[in-house]
Amino acid sequence: MRPDLSRILSTLFKLAVISFIIGWLLVQFDVTPEDIFNNFGETVRRIYEMAKGAIEWSAGYIVIGAVIVIPLWLISVLFNVLKGRGRRND
Repeated sequence: MRPDLSRILSTLFKLAVISFIIGWLLVQFDVTPEDIFNNFGETVRRIYEMAKGAIEWSAGYIVIGAVIVIPLWLISVLFNVLKGRGRRND
């Protein structure tokens, strides 16, 4: 069973694109390959702290938006349920 060349090239291309994106993100966070290899534990901690900060920053906006979105969604669901019941009774 010989692997299909186009499948191998496709996989290599996807890996290259993902590697580029991850590399670009790491540069944006001022993480170098030396940082990763020389101080792996600190690098993981820094990435964790950045992710935690992003989640904490966005949580407030999510809660504020949910105050409006969730009640409107519930009203929409209730109207759809009531509309569906009315059709069945006709």
